[in-house]
Amino acid sequence: MEALLGSAGDVSFVDRLMALPPPSLEPELSDEWTRAVTMRLEAVLARNMRTHIDTDGRAAA
Repeated sequence: MEALLGSAGDVSFVDRLMALPPPSLEPELSDEWTRAVTMRLEAVLARNMRTHIDTDGRAAA
């Protein structure tokens, strides 16, 4: 959980991706809370990655 919620400078994106819980093979067996938390963590990671890519792109230009 720390890898997912830590600031971008503390943990690599690879570590964050590896820390995400694996998707359930049968989504109907996954409870609503687990799905909501997983979706939120994925959204946070995606936003952080976009910010990092945008920042690197501007620095290179």
